[in-house]
Amino acid sequence: MAEFVEKGCEEMIPELEQMKRIKLFDDNEIRKIIKNLKDHEYKIGRLIKSKDDFLSYFSYLMVVLNLVKQRRLKLGIKEKQAGIDYAIIKKIKQLYKRSRMRFQSDLSFWVDLMKLSKIENFQHHLPGIADRMLKVHQDKPRCWHISAQWHIKETRDIERARKQLLKGLHFHPKAQILYKDLLELELYEACSNEEDTPVELKRAELVYQQARKHIKDIDFTIKLLDIASRFKKTKNLQKIIMDDLVKNFSDEPKAWDKQARREFQGLNYNPCPFKDNVDYIDDIDDIDKSKKNNFRDYLNSAIEIYESATKLIPTKEMWSLYINFLLEIGKDNSTLPNYKSKLLKNALTNGHDQNNLEEKYYWLWIKVFENNKKNSEKLIKILSSATEAHPESVELWKQKLNYLFFYFDQEDLALSEFNKAKKILKNKAFPLWKIKLLYINEKHPEQLEEFYLTALKEAPEISLKFKPAYIKWVATTKGIKKARHIYKELSIQPPFCLELHNEMSNIEVNQPEISQQNARHPYEMAVIQFGKNNVDVWINYIIFEMNQGYVINITNIYQRAVKTLSTVDSDNFISRFTLLKANSVHMDY
Repeated sequence: MAEFVEKGCEEMIPELEQMKRIKLFDDNEIRKIIKNLKDHEYKIGRLIKSKDDFLSYFSYLMVVLNLVKQRRLKLGIKEKQAGIDYAIIKKIKQLYKRSRMRFQSDLSFWVDLMKLSKIENFQHHLPGIADRMLKVHQDKPRCWHISAQWHIKETRDIERARKQLLKGLHFHPKAQILYKDLLELELYEACSNEEDTPVELKRAELVYQQARKHIKDIDFTIKLLDIASRFKKTKNLQKIIMDDLVKNFSDEPKAWDKQARREFQGLNYNPCPFKDNVDYIDDIDDIDKSKKNNFRDYLNSAIEIYESATKLIPTKEMWSLYINFLLEIGKDNSTLPNYKSKLLKNALTNGHDQNNLEEKYYWLWIKVFENNKKNSEKLIKILSSATEAHPESVELWKQKLNYLFFYFDQEDLALSEFNKAKKILKNKAFPLWKIKLLYINEKHPEQLEEFYLTALKEAPEISLKFKPAYIKWVATTKGIKKARHIYKELSIQPPFCLELHNEMSNIEVNQPEISQQNARHPYEMAVIQFGKNNVDVWINYIIFEMNQGYVINITNIYQRAVKTLSTVDSDNFISRFTLLKANSVHMDY
């Protein structure tokens, strides 16, 4: 391998010596370049070839070439210019030939190499790279797109790009990306000329007609319309596309949304959408101001379209597009802010009345009226509408109960809504139980025990989470003896609750005088109920005996744990026990 490395570097030795002689680089820099060349040669010479190694070598050689040019310009050195540059470029081309033979089937190789050439301004030295890629990957529409863009932006060969796009469409007549590229190219060519260009515009219209023939897709049609709208002189083409949008997609919400937005932008002025003889304009600068008096007129025309659309297509999608439009224009408070706000409130109300409002818009509606107690009745009504429309939304119920319990102080209504919500949400209602607990604790602490006892009768998803809180409350309010009595009952009631044992053990070890027998009981219950697959309960039991119990008990606990746990868990336990023992001064046995 060393021979190949040396051979790969020898080709550039004369030029490197020339660089040193004419003082483009000093001795240290030349040595560093040689070292880097050898490193790259070693990498590309490995048995398992890597595309990234070749690309890294490409990048390095291009950087060296650019550095040579910069040094020559800075130092004013013109000697040996052609020979040095030619040697580096020759090396890059040899590397290119070698790498493409190996990686030509990998599309990412071509894409990365083209990106690299562009970054290092080397594209003119690899003029056929896009065409070579196509020879291998002509079955991929994206490759025709990449190649055409390369010729448009890098080689500036518009005619070649056009031919490639047409050829690509011959192979892939349903490739959306190629139609978009070709339409944009034809419109750019037509509109970059200040003179009338009917031939070029006719070509653009033909491109659209072919696209329409092969692809029936509203999103694609809208994208073509957007492309046409960016160019002047496209009045007729925009009209053709809009007519097709109306004719072929009149039952699609996106078609109405596009019509309304164009109306708002002043791109067509007929207030009655989807009728014949709709007029079109080229761009906003060409608007006949007499047809639209002001911003409000444009807005009202758009609203008429949306209102018509929501009646003909009463779906969540249509209402969402309408409300999104109102939210977008509402971001600008410089023009008619109150009127825009009114339109939004009306849309939210009407959308709810049709039962077509998504949950996120109810949150928006709530935000409009919150933080103002004068709107309490209105807000309660909106919250009720929200939970009625989306009864499975835990977050909406939480918001509703929070307002009723804590903000509006409507206890009877809140309790009624809580009962309604828990029947609907069932085992998902725990967050609502927490809200009720906070309220009772704040307003009616005398009802806490009744609350806990009721919660403990619920499904396990609810009851298990309240067992630890209940035992803590009992210990705090009724004393340790009562807590021990209740714990013994709860600890044997399925489903078992590990958090209950943890809470009780915490209560016991924090007593002024610790009863070892009572304190040991929660740990014993934990290992009995959860010891088969939980290492922590055994470790916690051992730590208790180390700190508050009897060290002599640890051996027995250890043996029980190893016997009870699975092989994997047992190994984990032994590792943790060994570490615990090493860090403890109490376990010398």
